[in-house]
Amino acid sequence: MPDPAAQPARRHLRLAPAPGPRGSPEGRLALLARTLVAAVALVLVTARAWLAAALALFPLLWRRAPLGRRLTPLARREARVIPFQRRQAMPR
Repeated sequence: MPDPAAQPARRHLRLAPAPGPRGSPEGRLALLARTLVAAVALVLVTARAWLAAALALFPLLWRRAPLGRRLTPLARREARVIPFQRRQAMPR
């Protein structure tokens, strides 16, 4: 016999419904078809992304652009000597 004091605390909880009848073969076939369409769509989108990335990187191969270094080094700037300025001692 359940404890009557515990019942008010559990009124908001609902039980899960009983499982329904198993899916029909037509439902499984439709699920398989949807899965196949999703897989094909994923493969197509992935192939399109790889093709777009390859096309974006193609100019680097075509121009033989250097990676990480410059063609002509920049001229070094001349060093300047800044004269030291002596400060006056602060009066006490």
